[in-house]
Amino acid sequence: MKLLLHTIFAFTPAQRSVLAAALPGVEIAETGGGDLNLYDGRDVAILVTEQLPRELAGWPALRWVQLISAGANQVLGHPLQATDIVVTNASGTHGVPIAQYVTTAVLMAAHRVPEILAFKPTRTWPNRTALASRPLRGATVGLLGYGSIGRECARQLAALGLRVICLKRDPAAREDRDFNAWPGTGDPAGRLPEAWYGPAALEEFVRASDYVVVTVPSTPQTAGLIGARELAWSKPGAHWVVVSRGGIVEEAALAAALRTGKVAGATVDCFVREPLPPDHEFFATPNLLLTPHMSGVYAGFWDIFNTLLADNLRRFAAGDPLLNRVQHARGY
Repeated sequence: MKLLLHTIFAFTPAQRSVLAAALPGVEIAETGGGDLNLYDGRDVAILVTEQLPRELAGWPALRWVQLISAGANQVLGHPLQATDIVVTNASGTHGVPIAQYVTTAVLMAAHRVPEILAFKPTRTWPNRTALASRPLRGATVGLLGYGSIGRECARQLAALGLRVICLKRDPAAREDRDFNAWPGTGDPAGRLPEAWYGPAALEEFVRASDYVVVTVPSTPQTAGLIGARELAWSKPGAHWVVVSRGGIVEEAALAAALRTGKVAGATVDCFVREPLPPDHEFFATPNLLLTPHMSGVYAGFWDIFNTLLADNLRRFAAGDPLLNRVQHARGY
């Protein structure tokens, strides 16, 4: 049985040994990245990748795709949707670092850090009372999406005294049994939110939140989920943090809401087009902190990913359910 690692990362001998031990007899090959469609996939049973092959006819032995990304929107509209090929994602490998990013964004907004950083180059002492901070204790953070990332955001922000609420597709499904790279983190039992909302209650959810954190996956249902109308529901002083995928919050609508003051501030790490073109209006939008889709980039990722992959290989060998299985129709 052949396992193909299609990544720009070169797995170390120690990492490959862990994988080989998890599925005895497996043949491990690496592409080094590049265009997957140029590879001969005829004998590949397990594919580890972020991109999918355009045509599945050249991959007749394929039984399982392990994605490197936590998102699985590349499955949507792909021929793989009409097959029984198992797809798993990398959910649970990014929870702590992305939640740290969110916590940083909330603290920076509360303590006016972007404005404070502008003081030093001026060499002019500012009006410090105009830079008054905003205590977080007692404020409400609304987590739009409550997967592994949202749950760790909840844990970290609750520790700062914020009240946590969340909105998810099925608010009755409160437990998370998928992979978690950091035991003891997150909220696997779903105990932290004080209120759970479904999609029909989006307006009530937004109006209740001092900080809104967007962690939902990119699907046809979430594309353009937050536009001008939804942003207008924001509380005075509300701050939005977007860390999942571009296009869930409409970029033009967010820029307009920030210019008019309907939204007090935002931190955005993902965009419809990446790299963000230099003429994009976000670069001239006030009260907006931009980062280059790096909230989930951290040292040690590949060791953690290897742990997930090895665990799933052991499950595959035993015929047990795999962790982080993607529902083809939903795309996550």
